[in-house]
Amino acid sequence: MNEFFYNGIWRMDWGLGNPNKTAALIVLLMIAVWSLAWVRKWGFWAALVLFTGLGVCLVHTFSRGGLVALMAGLAPLLWLAPRPWQRRKLAAIVVSVCVMLGALLYLNAHERLGQGMMQEDQSISNRLELWKAAPQMMRDAPTGWGLGNSGKAYMQWYQPLDRTEGYRTMVNSHLTWLVELGWCGRFWYLVAWLMVLLLCRPDGKSGALSLAFGVWLAFAVAAFFSSVAESPWLWIVPLLALAAAMGYRLKHHLWPKKAAWLLPFGVSVLILAGLFLAGNGDSAISASGTKVVIGKGNPAVWLLADGKTMGEYYGRHLRKAIDNANGEAPTVAVIQSLSAIDEINKSKLVLAGNLTARDKDALGGLMPKLDSVVIFNPLVYPQEIGANAENAWKVKIVAGEFFESDAGQSWRKLGNVELLNGVGEYLPNWAEIALPK
Repeated sequence: MNEFFYNGIWRMDWGLGNPNKTAALIVLLMIAVWSLAWVRKWGFWAALVLFTGLGVCLVHTFSRGGLVALMAGLAPLLWLAPRPWQRRKLAAIVVSVCVMLGALLYLNAHERLGQGMMQEDQSISNRLELWKAAPQMMRDAPTGWGLGNSGKAYMQWYQPLDRTEGYRTMVNSHLTWLVELGWCGRFWYLVAWLMVLLLCRPDGKSGALSLAFGVWLAFAVAAFFSSVAESPWLWIVPLLALAAAMGYRLKHHLWPKKAAWLLPFGVSVLILAGLFLAGNGDSAISASGTKVVIGKGNPAVWLLADGKTMGEYYGRHLRKAIDNANGEAPTVAVIQSLSAIDEINKSKLVLAGNLTARDKDALGGLMPKLDSVVIFNPLVYPQEIGANAENAWKVKIVAGEFFESDAGQSWRKLGNVELLNGVGEYLPNWAEIALPK
């Protein structure tokens, strides 16, 4: 398991694999422990001791998002706490805050908390650069980029070519799922969150619901600053809080007014409309299903991607080649299966790697309609795709000097084979070769 450090000091991790996830869990527990204050008279003191201990642990995670989430979650508890406050309890709270501040100073955690406000911080600037692309990614992919694909999609198609940071998600649970889901899924995702907040919202007369509302509010804020909501452990406390809130409403017959039930739907529509407008309508990228198109109009080049031959981030190589073409590059469609080809008009097909049986059958039917075919490091035999002496002129084979394949010998008999010196399975200049001259 990876360990994280800040200035040589270990960032606390309770086995969740990430200090930010640990911080989010600690924050949820720090709010949840105040339920003791509603259970027993001595509950306040037990809650305060646990709160203080957990607060020291939170400081030890060095998580800035965790502290922001804590402040957000405590706000409804403080606002609706029973009044008047006893002096001894206020004094105890001051002592608790001093203990946590002491831990903050002792660990020099205040230095990290100040980064981004007093000086530029790469962690923050990288997040902002990533989040800035989310509305465009949503608009370019109406059906979504697919679960688990948001980070890779950003790196492939949106990350500036002079940046090389690796991302698995959007470093934001909400934006991650909004990017990965289609518009319908995005709508219901927002509705679900807003509906939960509505059900947990205090009625203004009693602070009984403030605990559940604080837990979910803190969870929402923590999930905004990092991809913490993917951890199943973090959902336990919020779901228990929601169950308690529902039980309280059932017991007291306390439900939101009829008009309030429409709010989650209306607000969700407004949020999605704002995100849609924030995206650039003139984007050169569009995605649907297993196809990503770069450019306008019908694709002139269809590219069946292969990570071994073209590199894991083939999209970056392709974007760089298109940029170097100075606006003269054709529209290119990157596909995962030949079944995604829906428009053939003097089109060029570029492919590499081993083809599935379905793709081999499809290529045999497409061959007469295609203008030309380029195969990098062929693993498929000519007869498998209907290539013969009559149509072999359509096919160009490009192979690395050190690439070994029995299929290559069969293609050499048909001719039109180009060997690239000094390379093997990976072809570094494939994108320039793929684009028409």
